[in-house]
Amino acid sequence: MDPKPVGAAILLLAVAVIGGCGSNKTTVQSPTFFFVANNDLNTFSRFQVDPGSGQLSMTGSISSGACNGPRYLEMHPSNKLVFVTCQLSNTVAVFAADPTGGLVSPGSPVPAGTSPFTVAVHPSGNFVYVSNIASNNVSAYTFSAATGLTEIPGSPFAAGATPYWAEISDSGSFLYVANRDSNNVSVFRVDAGTGALTQIVGSPFPTDLGPRAVALTGKFAFVPNRFANNVSAFTVDPVSGALTPVPGSPFPAGTDPRSAAADLTGRFLYVPNTLSNDVSGYAINQTTGALTPIAGSPFPGGAIPLQIDVDDSGKFVYIANSGSNSVTVYSIDSAGGALHLMQTATTPGSAVSFAKVDFHQ
Repeated sequence: MDPKPVGAAILLLAVAVIGGCGSNKTTVQSPTFFFVANNDLNTFSRFQVDPGSGQLSMTGSISSGACNGPRYLEMHPSNKLVFVTCQLSNTVAVFAADPTGGLVSPGSPVPAGTSPFTVAVHPSGNFVYVSNIASNNVSAYTFSAATGLTEIPGSPFAAGATPYWAEISDSGSFLYVANRDSNNVSVFRVDAGTGALTQIVGSPFPTDLGPRAVALTGKFAFVPNRFANNVSAFTVDPVSGALTPVPGSPFPAGTDPRSAAADLTGRFLYVPNTLSNDVSGYAINQTTGALTPIAGSPFPGGAIPLQIDVDDSGKFVYIANSGSNSVTVYSIDSAGGALHLMQTATTPGSAVSFAKVDFHQ
């Protein structure tokens, strides 16, 4: 693939989208869209989001094209481009969103490792990282509207066994990778100039059995351990990136926890449990990082809940349920952190992940 025409297409689409949102008329009329990856159908379900209630209304389906087996979606900081891992074709793709709800790939997907899973995008938008669960490494790319994705020299970078999850710090200085089958978390320092990865001193850091994801909030990191049915909690050194276990860690969860997300205040943590089909909710001790179950936890969920995320407003939680082909929508009790199920939105295929595109931003 010639990167220049692809990059030019990305640039034209991004400029058209961003420029189209510049007028007041377009901004007012442009809705918020919610795209869900249907891994088994090679499609994205498109929903419109009600900004007041957070609820979803399905408006159509979009083919993932050459992205075979779309697995995980992550937004670019511009909020107009979506990166998608293509698990069955061992690639990563870029899609441009537009205010009408379109989702278009301006070029061919680029090679990743074997069975790529999650995508982590640097806060600058200049670097993109993909965890490859079957080749035990992390693919690293530079990204620009002019050239698209270009693999960084030295990529892929070795991780532990079955690295399911990659999460980048808010500062962009560190990348955290949960290695499910080596029971640890690899921590990489990100070169600010090149995006290259170097494991920090002490990495990898041990967890319990089957670490499946990493959630970062403030000075803490939380890792759901799939095979131990608990959550490891760590304090994060802001200078070195090192992880130190929180006293009392790990903390009990439901059966087979595979992801986690903190609310925007950093006071509450939510963990979907894939085999008990519910959501564990915790209050985070702001001093120690210890977890205490929220009253009413665990909260009812869909079947085989996978990805979880908190809405940018901080009011709503969304969970993709691959077993019940649905997305569950919850409101958050701002006082105690309890979740209240508001909606179960049906998808045509196995809902494994999602991304929200807000053209009002």
